[in-house]
Amino acid sequence: MKSYKQDFIAGVVVFLVAVPLCLGIALASGAPLYSGIISGIVGGILTGFISKSPVSVSGPAAGMVAVVLAAITQLGTFETFLLAVFIAGIIQIIIGLFKAGFLADFFPSNVINGLLAAIGILIIIKQLPLAFGYFVSNTEVMGTLKEAQTAFALQPLLHLLTHVNLGATIISLISLAILIFWDYFKHTFLRAIPAPVVVVLLGILINYLYQTFFPSLMLMDSHLVEVPVNQDLVGFFQQFQHPDWSAWANSQVYVYGFIIAVVASIESLLNLEASRKIDKKHRYASRNRELFAQGIGNTVCGLIGGIPVTSVIIRTTVNVQSGGSSKVSTIFHGFLLLLTVMLIPQWLNLIPLASLAAILIHTGYKLSKISLYRSMYKEGFAQFIPFIVTIVAIVSYNLLTGVLIGLAVSFFFILRYASLRRFDVINEKHTSGSILRLLLPQQVSFLSKAAFGSQLRSLPKNSNVVIDASNSDYIDKDIVELFQEFRDNQAPSKSIVLNMTGFKDKYRIHNQMNFINVTTHNVQLSLKPREILNILAEGNQRFLHNRVIHRNQQQEIHATSSSQHPIAVILSCIDSRVPVELIFDLGLGDVFTTRIAGNIISDDILASIEFACHVAGAKLILVLGHLGCGAIKAACVAQSADGYVDGLLAKVKPAIAVQNQLTPNAKADSKEFVTDVINLNVEHSMFQIYQKSEILRQLIDSKKINLAAGIYNIYDGTVQFTEEQFSKTTYENSKFQKS
Repeated sequence: MKSYKQDFIAGVVVFLVAVPLCLGIALASGAPLYSGIISGIVGGILTGFISKSPVSVSGPAAGMVAVVLAAITQLGTFETFLLAVFIAGIIQIIIGLFKAGFLADFFPSNVINGLLAAIGILIIIKQLPLAFGYFVSNTEVMGTLKEAQTAFALQPLLHLLTHVNLGATIISLISLAILIFWDYFKHTFLRAIPAPVVVVLLGILINYLYQTFFPSLMLMDSHLVEVPVNQDLVGFFQQFQHPDWSAWANSQVYVYGFIIAVVASIESLLNLEASRKIDKKHRYASRNRELFAQGIGNTVCGLIGGIPVTSVIIRTTVNVQSGGSSKVSTIFHGFLLLLTVMLIPQWLNLIPLASLAAILIHTGYKLSKISLYRSMYKEGFAQFIPFIVTIVAIVSYNLLTGVLIGLAVSFFFILRYASLRRFDVINEKHTSGSILRLLLPQQVSFLSKAAFGSQLRSLPKNSNVVIDASNSDYIDKDIVELFQEFRDNQAPSKSIVLNMTGFKDKYRIHNQMNFINVTTHNVQLSLKPREILNILAEGNQRFLHNRVIHRNQQQEIHATSSSQHPIAVILSCIDSRVPVELIFDLGLGDVFTTRIAGNIISDDILASIEFACHVAGAKLILVLGHLGCGAIKAACVAQSADGYVDGLLAKVKPAIAVQNQLTPNAKADSKEFVTDVINLNVEHSMFQIYQKSEILRQLIDSKKINLAAGIYNIYDGTVQFTEEQFSKTTYENSKFQKS
């Protein structure tokens, strides 16, 4: 109920603003005055009812003035023009039914913000003459009452200081003060009344006081709203005009019908996006439904004598600022227009234009606050420059021209951005060396040609390069030709070994594999134990940051099917949360893995490690424990188990015994105690490897292999490695010598 109350109040305010604007736009368009009122009624009631936008208000818009004026002039009669409006409405209905509203997604936010700010500036500029009463005739007033979306006119402002009407100026200044400070009133009753309504009523009262006490300040008729007065309802309906159906054969009718449909649709979509931004709830409205609604409205306008309607940002802004939150406000404003021009048009003619000018100036200020400029500046020049250009162009020319110029500048920055790198170039460090992988995005348009060309030219000589199209659904023909030229000419001239993978057959660019990154015998021979430990550490970092190497498992299967040359053997727990190849980002054939609960040592485990190092040539033994190990915890609390598990847990007791010596009063089931035992158990496994295996001991002492330890953190995915090199001295100083 409360929201409906606000909607009705907002409808009243929008109605008060709409009356002079409807008349002014009609006059500026060279159309009968009543055609503007008819469009306001149709846009408010019919279009408002069909549209799904909760705040957008439709009616005659100044963005259409130039088109309407040209159409009426070229077509010869207003009735022929109405036929073009009818055809435009049909075209808009078809556009809406074919769901072309997606075009609104291509209007960048910087242009929309520029549109709003420019509208605010123009509102202020256009209303200043009205606010200071610089008019001597009703015709001059109506000509300047075009809704504040037309180009900036300098002449009225130059003459403003020498043609000030004191009575209008007083009303304007008092009205602005009320609008600015109204929200600061603490009295609940006063704050419940919208400030614009107070301004209009007070303006009427002040002008009445002028007439009674200060005749010299009394406003002339040209400073008041002037709606045509009918004698009865019949006179109202006689104002309607109808299309000249005999003009069907005139090709110009269809040309202007199409132009009106396109311009009105673009303006409506722009204003719909702008209305969503100023809507306090930022609600989305169907663009297709909006085009359909505008089409219905223009069809009816063409049938009964109205000029074209669009979604109008100024009335929408007034609607939102006045508390409108549903389409009730826009429909109600349409009914008020209908009832007042039918029944009491003379009442509207009491409203001072200065009061309405103050409302619009205050609204314009809210649209073009300094904070908006600061915010856009902080977004960077790519956002700020199109924003400023849009404002200047709209103020200098008109809404449509200004928006097109703003879009052109914004498109320039889009092209500039597209010419920069818009794809990932990953330096992958495999066991066999580094490769550069160019990972193509899902959509690769011709806009990326400059970026790809620059990147390909910058690739270093004698490098291994992969162009990976595995994730791409679309690649433009220009890009495919660029890759083909690089493959055939640039890569051979720079001794670049090139792989091309993931390309679909339709691109006619065959996948090719000139190298495969698996661990070979030469790689195994060339690596030192310390380098292998670094490879594991780097792999863990890639795993942590989700930058794992892109692998082709089928190629790895084929390449490793005849032989294997792993660089390390890793003894780890069987815990499902410790997948060795994943946490080190390894591929097929890179390492041996042997897994057993608690990463303990047994004869079979030692035999496997001896095979890995002595026979297969692995150069690193990594004993990998992990936090939260269930086997270690069970051993710490002396938990018994069936079958062979007890024998396995018994192998953890040496580590528990050492920890009991170090912390005799510690609780065996505490997290700290278990964690310390986990670390000691890794040391014990290393101790046993060196103690029990003569083959491995000799390899370690001769520094042909390295024995290292690591603890995997199951909570964050990190692996902490031991820094020192295991040696005979490490063995002799071990805590387990005495145990």
